[in-house]
Amino acid sequence: MRTTPSRTAGAEGTTGANGTTGKVPGPALAPGGAPAPVLARLALVCVRHHRSVLLLWLLLLGAGLCAVGPVMDRLDRQPWSVAAHESVRGNRLLDGARSYGAQIDAVVAGAPVAGPAFQEELAAAQRDVAAIAGVREMTAPTGPRPNGSAVSADGDAALVSVRLERTLPDSLRQSAERAVVSRLRRMADGVPGVEVTLGGSDRARRAVADQSLSDTRRSELITLPVTLAVIYVLFGGLVAASVPVVAAVCTVGTGMLWLLVLSRWYDLTSPALSTTTMVGLGLAIDYALLTVGRFREERAAGHGVPDAVVRTVGTAGRAILFAALVVAAALCGLAVFPSEFFAAIGLAAAGTVALSLAAALTLTPALLAAFPERIGACAALRTDSGGFARLARWTRRHALPVALGVGVLLLACATPFLRVHLVSPVGERQLPPAAEARRYADTVTERFPQHRADAVVIVARTDPAGLHAWAGRFAGRRDVESVSPATPAGPGVAVVRVVPRAGAGATGPGTDAAGGPADRLVHLIRAERPDAFPIWVTGRNALDVDFRAEVTGHAPRAAALIALTTFVLLLLMTGSVLLPLKAIAMNTLSLGASFGALVLLFQDGWGAGLLGVHTLGGLGYWLPVVVFALAFGLSMDYEVFLLSRIQELYDAGLDNDRAVEAGVQRSARIISSSAALMCIVFIGFAMGELMVMKQLATALAIAVAVDATLVRCLLVPATMTLLRTANWWAPHALRRTGGKPAPPAR
Repeated sequence: MRTTPSRTAGAEGTTGANGTTGKVPGPALAPGGAPAPVLARLALVCVRHHRSVLLLWLLLLGAGLCAVGPVMDRLDRQPWSVAAHESVRGNRLLDGARSYGAQIDAVVAGAPVAGPAFQEELAAAQRDVAAIAGVREMTAPTGPRPNGSAVSADGDAALVSVRLERTLPDSLRQSAERAVVSRLRRMADGVPGVEVTLGGSDRARRAVADQSLSDTRRSELITLPVTLAVIYVLFGGLVAASVPVVAAVCTVGTGMLWLLVLSRWYDLTSPALSTTTMVGLGLAIDYALLTVGRFREERAAGHGVPDAVVRTVGTAGRAILFAALVVAAALCGLAVFPSEFFAAIGLAAAGTVALSLAAALTLTPALLAAFPERIGACAALRTDSGGFARLARWTRRHALPVALGVGVLLLACATPFLRVHLVSPVGERQLPPAAEARRYADTVTERFPQHRADAVVIVARTDPAGLHAWAGRFAGRRDVESVSPATPAGPGVAVVRVVPRAGAGATGPGTDAAGGPADRLVHLIRAERPDAFPIWVTGRNALDVDFRAEVTGHAPRAAALIALTTFVLLLLMTGSVLLPLKAIAMNTLSLGASFGALVLLFQDGWGAGLLGVHTLGGLGYWLPVVVFALAFGLSMDYEVFLLSRIQELYDAGLDNDRAVEAGVQRSARIISSSAALMCIVFIGFAMGELMVMKQLATALAIAVAVDATLVRCLLVPATMTLLRTANWWAPHALRRTGGKPAPPAR
C-alpha cells in the first residue's frame, strides 16, 4: 500500500509574511520510474559539454541550409502524382505519352479575332515563336475565317498554345519559356485594346509551387521577429527570449537534411515543405518556452545552474518527450492511407517533431548552461495563488455545469462539419482570384466551355476513331454539355473530353455538393467501360471522386490508430486509464469545433471578404486528415504539460483538487504563452496566398486557441474535479508492472 503523505499546510507549501503560498517541494526527477534519470544524465552531458553541443547544432544548421537547394530540386510539385488512383494513373499516362514538354497557354482577348489587325499580329507571333530555340509548335486560330473551340462565342477572344520540345535541358527550357512569354505579352502592344492572360496546367502548377515557397519564406520572416518580441515581453530579457527563436531556426534548418533524406524514398510535394516548416517553428518554440520557463522557476527556487538544468530536463523534458511522441505517433498514422502523398507529409512532419524534441533536450539545455545568469536573472518565485488558481477553484465549485456547458458548446461548433464537401485542391484553384493563372482558368471556363477544367477526361490505349465511337454514347445526356472529338495523345494513346453541363461540376461558386451530376458522370463512365480497349477516367472531377473516397474510407482507421497510440503513451506517462480516455475525448471536441469553423469560413464563405479569403467550394481533400493528425498531437501537447505538472503535485502529497488547482496555476501561464506563440506561427502562414495552406494554418490556430482556453482552463479542471480519485485509477497488474502507486483513500 502507498503511504499517504501528510495533508497539512506544510505539504502545500509555506506561507510567507505577505500571505502568499510558496512552492510545493517536488521531485527533482519524474516519479514512478519514468525515463527522467536518462534525461537527467543527458542534461548533465549537455551542461558539461555545452560548447560542443552548440557547435554540433551549428554544423547541422549549416548542412541543412546547404540542403535547401537539393530539396527544392526534388520537390514533386503535383500532389496527385503521389497516389495510385485511376485518375492519377490516367494523368501519368497522358504525361508519359505526350510528345511535347512544357506547354504555355494564353487567352488573347479584347478585339475581333477575325479582324485583320488581330490576324496579322497572330501570324507575326507564330513566326517569332517558331524561331525560338526549343519550341515545338504554336497553335492559334489563324486564317480568313477562324472558328472552332479556340475562338470565344462572341468572337473577341482566342486561345493560343505553345508547346516546347520534350527533351530540353532545364537551362534551355527556362530560356525558351521566358522568350515565349515575352513574345506573347507583346501581342497586347500590336493590337489596341487587347489583353494577354497566361495560364494552363503547367504554368498553374509552377505558380502554386512558387507561391508556396514564397509564402513559407514570408511567414518565417514575419513569425520569428514577432515571436522574439512577444517572448521578450514574457521573460523580460533578450537572451531568454532568443533561446526559443534559436531552437526554432535550428530545427527548421536541420529539417531540410531530413527532407533531403526522405526524398530518396518519397516524392515530396510543396505542401509537405510548408507543413513541416510550420510544425517545426511551432513545436520548437513551444518546447523551448516550456524548458526556459521551468529553468527560471528552478533557479528562483535556489538551485544552482547544473542542478536547475537537470531538474528542468527531468521534469519539463519528460513532459516534452511524451508530448513529442504523441505528435509523432499521430503524424505516423497518416501512413494508413494508400496515397504516398499522406505518408510523405506524415513522415516529413514527424521527422521535424523529432528534431524539435532533440533541440529541446540538447540545444536548449546547452544554451541554458552557456548563459545561465542572463536567462534566469529576472525570474521570480512562483506562487500557487493567482488568477488561474481562482479560475480553477470557481470551476471546481461549478464542475458539472461547466463540463456540460463547454461540451455542448464545442459540439454545437462542430455541427457544420457534418455537411463538409471535400475537393482536390489542384492547380489554379489554390491561387487567389487576382493571380494570372487563376484569371486564365476563370476566363476559359466562362468563354471557352469545351476547354473547361472540370471536364471528365477519358484516356484510352486505342486509336482516336475507336475511342470517339465509344464515347459518343454519352452525348445528348442531360448532364453532359458536349463530347469533344477524340484526339491522339501519343503513340497508341487517345483522349476525349466529356464536358458536364454548367452547374453540374463539383467545385466552384454555386456548384453541387459531393455526389452531384459531375460525380455521377464519373461513376457512369467507369461503369460502362468498353471491352475492346482499356480506359482511365481522369480530370478534376475524377480526382475529387477518388481522393474523397480514399479519405472517407481510410480516415476511421487512421483516427483509431492515432487514438490507440495516444492512449498507450499517456497511459505510460500517467499510469492512469481514465486520464488518457478523457484527453482523447476532449481533443476530439476541440478538433470538431475547428473543423466546423473551417466549413463556415472556407466552404460557406462566412466572413471571407473581411478576412480576405476566397472559397474553393469545400475543403481540400487532405485537409481534415492532416489537421486531425497535427492538431490532435499539438493539442495533446498542452494536455501532457498540464497533466505532468498535476501529477508531480499529486505524487508530492497534494489531494486531487489541490493538485489540479496548483497545477493549473503553475502551468497555465506557460501553456497560454505557448499557445499564443504557436497561433502567431500559424497566423503567419495563414497570411499567405495559397488557399489550402490558409485552411491548414487557420484550422491549427483555431484548434490550439480552443484547446488552450476552453479545454485546458475549464474542461480539464471540471472533469478532473468530477472524477476525483478515479483520475488516477489503474488496474493492479499495471500498477505492479508500470510502477504506478495505488491511489490512497481520500
